[in-house]
Amino acid sequence: MTLSDKLYQKWMLEKFEPTKVSSIGKVMPLEVALSKYIKPGMSLHFAYSQGRPMAASNALVRVFKGKDPKFTFISSGIVANQTALVTEQIVSKLIVSFVGENYPTPGPNPLLQNAIDTGLVEIESNSLLVLTQRLAAGAYGFPFALTRSLNNSTMENNPSYRQISDPFGSGDPVGVVEALVPDITILHGLAADESGNILISPPFGDADVSAFSSRIGIIATVERIITTKELQLYSSLVKIPSYRVLSLSVTPFGCHPYAIYNPTDLDIPDYVEDSSTFRKIRKSVQDKNSFKNWTNDWIINVSNHEGYLKKLGTEKLEVLRSRAEGDAWLDDISKSDFERISKVKGYEAKEMMVIMAARVLSKKVQKEGHLVVQAGVGFANLAAWIAVYNLQHKFGIQAELVAEIGIYGYTPKAGEPFIFSNRNLTSVKSMSGVENILGLQVGGRHNVCVAIIGSGQIDPTGNINSTLTSNGGYLLGSGGANDIASTAAEVIVVSQQSQKRLIPELNYITSPGTNVSTLVTDLGVFEKQDGRLILTQYFENPDESTDNAIENIRSRCGWELEVSENVSAAQPPSQNDLLLLRLFDSRNDFFKHSQQLAEVTL
Repeated sequence: MTLSDKLYQKWMLEKFEPTKVSSIGKVMPLEVALSKYIKPGMSLHFAYSQGRPMAASNALVRVFKGKDPKFTFISSGIVANQTALVTEQIVSKLIVSFVGENYPTPGPNPLLQNAIDTGLVEIESNSLLVLTQRLAAGAYGFPFALTRSLNNSTMENNPSYRQISDPFGSGDPVGVVEALVPDITILHGLAADESGNILISPPFGDADVSAFSSRIGIIATVERIITTKELQLYSSLVKIPSYRVLSLSVTPFGCHPYAIYNPTDLDIPDYVEDSSTFRKIRKSVQDKNSFKNWTNDWIINVSNHEGYLKKLGTEKLEVLRSRAEGDAWLDDISKSDFERISKVKGYEAKEMMVIMAARVLSKKVQKEGHLVVQAGVGFANLAAWIAVYNLQHKFGIQAELVAEIGIYGYTPKAGEPFIFSNRNLTSVKSMSGVENILGLQVGGRHNVCVAIIGSGQIDPTGNINSTLTSNGGYLLGSGGANDIASTAAEVIVVSQQSQKRLIPELNYITSPGTNVSTLVTDLGVFEKQDGRLILTQYFENPDESTDNAIENIRSRCGWELEVSENVSAAQPPSQNDLLLLRLFDSRNDFFKHSQQLAEVTL
C-alpha cells in the first residue's frame, strides 16, 4: 500500500477510531424501566453518593402503588420522600444504617418509627461501613467481608455477623459480615453516554464498588446523556461500565430535594439542597394524614418526573441552580444580616456545648497529634467545623475534616450547616467513598483520627445508643457512628444532658465506648478516668454558685455522678467562636439566637 504521509495518518486515525456502540433499547422513561425490570419480591439497592436516586424512589411508588410488591429496601438510609415507600406499602423490609431525617440535622421520622415498632416493616440494622462492606463483598463475589465494626455493640448479634479465628495464626479474632447481593441497584449519575457508561457525581458514597453487587444489573437515572468523547474527558469519574446497566432515564433534578455536584466543564448545572422542601416533608411526616396529603400532591397525583418538576416551578429550579454557582453562598448572608448577627448578646447552653466540644477537640489534636477530624452529624458536625477552623487559622495546624460519604479536607461555608452540603464540595482536597473514609482514614492501619459524634443515650463507660428507646421504640440507627466509635483513635461525644440521655445502663448499644475519652453536654465536660466518665468542668451560670451548678448537673444525670477533685468552671465562649457558629447556623436550624436571618425565598 502506497500512501502519502497525510493519507497514511488519516487512514490510521480511521482504522483505530473507537467503535460506536449502539444503545438500542437502553434509554427509556423511568417508569417504563421500573415496570420492565423490577418484579414483586425483589431486593432493591438504592446506591448512595452525592447524587441520590430520589426521583426513582418517587417513581417506584407510582408504578407499584396498591400492588403490595414486598420489596426489600437496601440503602445507607431511608429519608425524606422515601418515607412513602413505607407508608404506601411498597417495601416490607429495610436493610439500612439510618432511619429518619438527616437534613439539615438528624432527627426521628415518626411515620417510619411507627412502621418499625408496629411490624409494618421489618428492619435489619447495620452500620454504614458494614453495609458498604457487605455490598462490596457481593460485588467481588466473596461470601463475606472482613470488618472492625459491630464488635461490642448490640449489632454483633446480627445473623449476618460472625467472629472467626485468624487463619494465619495471630490469635486475634476477626469480624466478618455476610455478603449482600441485591437483585437490582438503582442509582443516579451526573451523566452517561448512550451505551450506559455512567459518570458519578463525587463523593462516591457506596455507589462506586457496591453498585457491582446486584444480581441482575443497574437501573440508572442521569441528569444528561452526553457523547462518549465528552465522557472520556472525565474518565476518572466514570465508575459504572455500560455492561452492568439495564436502563438509562434522563432525569434532571433527579436528586431533589438533595443536591448534585458537577466538578467537570460539562454543561450540566449543579443544584443545591432545597431547604424549604425538606422543611415541608419534615413537618408532614409528623402526622399520617399530613404526609398522605403530601404524597398524593407530590408523588401519586403527579404523572411522572417531568410533572414533578413542573409542579416545583421553573423559578424555584433556577434558584436552586444559581445558588450552586461559585460564591453564590455569599448572597445568603448580606452585610446587614452579618452586622445584626454580630450584635447578638449572650449565648445558649447548646452554643456553649458546641464551642466547648470544639475546644476539647482542638486540644486533643494539639496534644496527641491527630491530623484527621471525623465530623459526625448534628451538633458534633458544628463543633468539628469550629475546631478545625481554629486549628488552621489560629495555630497553623493542618488538621483535615473528613465526612463519611467520601470527603477529605474541606472548608465549610457559612449559611448551610448540612454536613454534606453541595457548597462545601468545591473546597475538597480528595473525594472517594465510604470505604476510603471510614475504612482507611478513620479506622485503617495509619490511624491519626479523632472523631466527634452525637448520641441519643450514653452510659458512664461511653457506650452509645441511637437505635432503640428504653421502651423498645425505634430511634435512628447507627449511620457511620458504630464504625467511627469502633475504630477511631479517639472519640469525643456531644449530647444535651438529661436523665433520659445519660443513663446507667443501655438496653441497646449502637456504638461501643472503648475509644470514647470525653463527653461534652450543655452543662459540662466529662472525661474518662479508670473507665468511667467523671465531671471535670462545669458551665457557669451567673446566678448559681459552684455547688448549685454541680447539683444541677447531678440532678440531670441518670447515673451516679462522680466529680473530679480538680473540677473547674469552663471559660465562656469567645465572641469570635459564637459569630462563626452562628454564621454556620444562620437559619437557626440548631439554635435560637435572637437575630434570625431571612432565608432566600424558594
